[in-house]
Amino acid sequence: MNWIKYCLLASFWSITAYAQRITDIRVEGNAKVESEAILNTVSSRKGEEINRLTIANDIRELYKLGYFSDIRFLSVDSGDGFILKIKVVEKPAIINIRFEGMNEVKEDDFKDTLETKLYTIVNEGTIASDVRLIEKKYSEKGFYLAKVDYTIEDKSANEVEVVFKVNERGKVLVGDVFILGNEYFSDSDIIDKLATRPYTRSGAYGSGSLFQKDYVNRDLEFLAYYYKDYGFANVRVAQPVIQMDTDQNFVRVTFQVDEGLQYNIGTLHVSGDLEGLYQENELLEAMLLKETELFRYSRFAKDVEMLVDKYGDLGYAYVDVNPKTTFNDEARTVDINYEITKGQKVYFGEMLIVGNTKTRDNVIRREFEVTDAELYSGTRLSLTKRNVNRLGFFEEVQVIKERDEQEEDVVNLKLKVKEKPTGQLQASIGFSPQTQRKQSWFGQGRYDESNQSGKAWHTSLSARWATTDDYDLELGFTDPKVYDSDWSLGTYLSHSRFERRYAAGIEIPETKSSVSVTVGRKIIELIRGSLTLRYSKIRQLREVYIFEGYVAGGVQKSVTLGISRKDVDNYLDPSQGSIVSLSHNFSGGPLKGDYQYQESQVDSAVYLPLDYTEEFRTYFKLRGVLGKLWQFQGQELPPSERYRLGGFDSLRGYPYWSVGPTQRRMRSPRNAYYDYELGGDKQVYFQFEYFVPLIPKAGIKSLVFADAGRVYKEDESISFGEFKKDVGFGFRWLTPLAPFRFEWAYPYDDEKKRLGELQFIFTLGY
Repeated sequence: MNWIKYCLLASFWSITAYAQRITDIRVEGNAKVESEAILNTVSSRKGEEINRLTIANDIRELYKLGYFSDIRFLSVDSGDGFILKIKVVEKPAIINIRFEGMNEVKEDDFKDTLETKLYTIVNEGTIASDVRLIEKKYSEKGFYLAKVDYTIEDKSANEVEVVFKVNERGKVLVGDVFILGNEYFSDSDIIDKLATRPYTRSGAYGSGSLFQKDYVNRDLEFLAYYYKDYGFANVRVAQPVIQMDTDQNFVRVTFQVDEGLQYNIGTLHVSGDLEGLYQENELLEAMLLKETELFRYSRFAKDVEMLVDKYGDLGYAYVDVNPKTTFNDEARTVDINYEITKGQKVYFGEMLIVGNTKTRDNVIRREFEVTDAELYSGTRLSLTKRNVNRLGFFEEVQVIKERDEQEEDVVNLKLKVKEKPTGQLQASIGFSPQTQRKQSWFGQGRYDESNQSGKAWHTSLSARWATTDDYDLELGFTDPKVYDSDWSLGTYLSHSRFERRYAAGIEIPETKSSVSVTVGRKIIELIRGSLTLRYSKIRQLREVYIFEGYVAGGVQKSVTLGISRKDVDNYLDPSQGSIVSLSHNFSGGPLKGDYQYQESQVDSAVYLPLDYTEEFRTYFKLRGVLGKLWQFQGQELPPSERYRLGGFDSLRGYPYWSVGPTQRRMRSPRNAYYDYELGGDKQVYFQFEYFVPLIPKAGIKSLVFADAGRVYKEDESISFGEFKKDVGFGFRWLTPLAPFRFEWAYPYDDEKKRLGELQFIFTLGY
């Protein structure tokens, strides 16, 4: 390198000028880099003697900056010493970045992560790093053989253009996957669970058939874990053999497994620091592993975590759990003794939050289950992380524990978060083949922010227009923790115009204006209570005679009492946990108004994750709804409030409001009979959904689903027979505007044992 040559020159020069003092240091030739920055980098100082080792080190340090192509140290006699001149030649600036031969990968896929930036000084180390980044992007898309090179082309005396040249070649697919040495599991059992899978026509639509070295390495670790979780504690998996076909389009991947012996649990013991803390039987009963049962590695790891948490809850943050195993090959058993060294009891000290550029500290801190100066608790610390994570405001939440430098019995916490977008202003236009009411073109604008001003306020403003006869305006605001208390307050305003369908050919245009206020409070842990006051004014724009006593609009006043429990991993997009809510609504009565009825409802959902890898999570969602309408003071139930199923939010395979009891009616003796959708006073329906991520970073996931439900008349009791059913599939796209839903549903005819006519559904929202 050039700097070695200059080091030698500097060495020769410094020997002849040894013991001469530096009277001044000057920088020459720099245009973009400040002289002060150069002087701060070198170790040579005014008043010191010139030293050849210092000069050599200065040259190295300046070269490390990456800004210079040439560096010279010269001395000029000043009479009473020497002036040290640092002459530099700066590398040129990048005025353009260009890509050649890139067709299968778009610049947008990686431009934000490129280290090479416009108008910065050329750094070939950075450019080489970007070459590897681009090659990795190609590898992820199946172009494993793609090669990337670069050139630096001069554009002027001090300006260049960086050109990345790509030779894409072709995609490399997995042709075959072979498993050798497996006896306990069949080939198909193993291959179905690997990320690396042989190419098939159906697999062509996913990423499993693309050859990716990262997937192979992940499968290598998975195979060992998979066998260990079935008792093969000493399994060995060799490095896979990868062979490429001569056409370089397919590879064959071979995994070699040495299963070893399968072990059951022999004896379990806990020893060490137990006295005065726990009984051995107490800890053994809490373990997942049991004597005589299969030795499962996943349960073994969780048992160690359990012991750490148990002692952590007593303040022993640095407890050491050392499981000692003794294998008996003849009996095929393993004895485990968990030796525990509790260490020193510690207390929480300083608690620092970093990384929150938008969200205010108090919003995060009020989710803490721990406080400073109290005894350490591992369980409550885990709850703290979970509480902060499920706010939905952060991509990543880390808890870092650090021993206090001054006090050994104090542990300081650093909660590190990475913010993510929580709201956006957007507008859209489109065509809705089936909404709640009918097909239509629509335009929509929406502002939605779940972390307004960093205070966790949820604000929303939306407007939807389909025609002059079909539009919605909505405004909402919720403060989930008023003044950081357990109280919440929300208000909601809306105005809409739509046509309510009661039968084929009978669609009544209505307007509805509503205002509501909701007050909620935490009761205990995750259980909350709420009270909602609502005032609505409903007006029919066209008189339609249906039957005597029909309520044609008016004023509706109601109060709703609710209790709910929400225990999910993410409030905005859950994939694990459960939600249960119970509510009872009073309309009319002492509140007056034209609508007199009561309604009780139970709505519950459970999310069950199925993780294939740490980054690839699928999950099931099971939802059940039970509702009952009650007469108030002998008044008939309002027809518009009676239960009818069908549509995107209940039975998706049936048109909106088409499932429920009907009644043969006629408008006049001259008119033909029609089926009036009478509705019922009780409803039950269930939804089963299975979600699989397609493009996780874009928030796109696929799903398959099945629905079943029924509406009951007053003289019918609830039973779980004669349900209407449907099945289907679809896609969800979680955008800042709203979740987009595309679903195809088929009703199922129990009598004919076949699927009915397809219903296509497009909606905004869950």
